[in-house]
Amino acid sequence: MKNLFLSIIIIIAGFTACKKESNTTSPATGSTPNLEQLILNFEQKLESGQKDGTTYAIDSAVWYVEALLNYSFCEEGHPCRDFVVDTLEICLNDPGNNGFTLEQLETIFDGLEADIADNQPENKIVFVIDLYSYKADNLTVFETRTAYATLSEPAFKATADTSGCWYWGGDLGMCGPDSGLYVGMDASDVLESRIGNATTGVWTNVVNFTILPSWTYDPNFPFDITYLQPTRLFSAEGPYAQLYEFCIPSDVMDYYLSSSGIPYIINDLKPAKKSFIYCSITPIWIDVNNIGHRGGFSFGIPLH
Repeated sequence: MKNLFLSIIIIIAGFTACKKESNTTSPATGSTPNLEQLILNFEQKLESGQKDGTTYAIDSAVWYVEALLNYSFCEEGHPCRDFVVDTLEICLNDPGNNGFTLEQLETIFDGLEADIADNQPENKIVFVIDLYSYKADNLTVFETRTAYATLSEPAFKATADTSGCWYWGGDLGMCGPDSGLYVGMDASDVLESRIGNATTGVWTNVVNFTILPSWTYDPNFPFDITYLQPTRLFSAEGPYAQLYEFCIPSDVMDYYLSSSGIPYIINDLKPAKKSFIYCSITPIWIDVNNIGHRGGFSFGIPLH
């Protein structure tokens, strides 16, 4: 289920490169034959009572901590839906060119691990964790973007087809001739279920993008429907009274699921050598006269 909210969205891109100082093993972006062993070796170093003196450049620190967080929290093979994204952060003094010590990375990992577990919503699992960093004054901030998800229940109509019409948001269910069915869902749930097809796994090199519909103009938009905007993500502009219960027809839903709709956005965003992980489609009020669906799209490299 999703809540409507007024939101100003900016694009979020958490790119984590994979370089290392000369005294450490360098994780690659897919060419390393055993990424799992790299992660386990790093975990063993963190747990060792006597650290070996290794230091890590910022991009390597991000890679190893993110990979170990995903390895620790995420399991493979569970179909999921209904994503909730949370951000958490921990700060350390910026080491400059000296790199981060294992003691410092242990502090980062332990702090983020505890916070992710403490903030885990009831009845949801950790689906994927993106870790990125930025500098603030003399500090380095390590921030996670964690997607929590609900294990899929017996299939809704939404997971089988998009026939019929759906309210855009508000968990109002179906509209038109099917009005009153599936209250507690809306068009965003339908699109997310069909596009996401999300199954849990363990990922590295995760990157996330958050997209507003206004950034996804389609010059070949095939519909001329009052208030509906020509975008690959749902968007409508008009009087508040008409927007609140905007009803999306089935052929429009099919368009958003087609190669010209949300899959187009996914293919356009997809970084080289990364795979699509999941998407989160959320209904939002952009302003009082503009509603739409916000799209969150994650990509990464699978561990196995």
